[in-house]
Amino acid sequence: MKYALMVYTDQSAWAGMSEAEALAAREASMPGWITLFEELAKVDPEVAGHELEGAADARTVRVRGGERLVTDGPFAETKELIGGIFILEAPDLDEAIRLASLVPAAEYGSIEVRPIAEH
Repeated sequence: MKYALMVYTDQSAWAGMSEAEALAAREASMPGWITLFEELAKVDPEVAGHELEGAADARTVRVRGGERLVTDGPFAETKELIGGIFILEAPDLDEAIRLASLVPAAEYGSIEVRPIAEH
């Protein structure tokens, strides 16, 4: 079954970092990301993972009464916003959860694991 692992983090911490601080933070997290990708490849060699640009670059689209409404960013009631997504094939939910627990961002954010509908 295919699963989406959606990575939610508080992106405001990155906004306050200098370029050097952000680079150092990324470098420090790399061993965890390498381990994650090695494990993902064992389960699904076709896995796709994508980091998203910041929420400030997002647009939210709604259609109301036939009219398209576009607003800046996702305005959620939470500080945690989606920052990345993995699409992978896993044998079951337990394995998808195990892999989600390896995402380094799970230590300071959360990972939503959701089966992808197959119609």
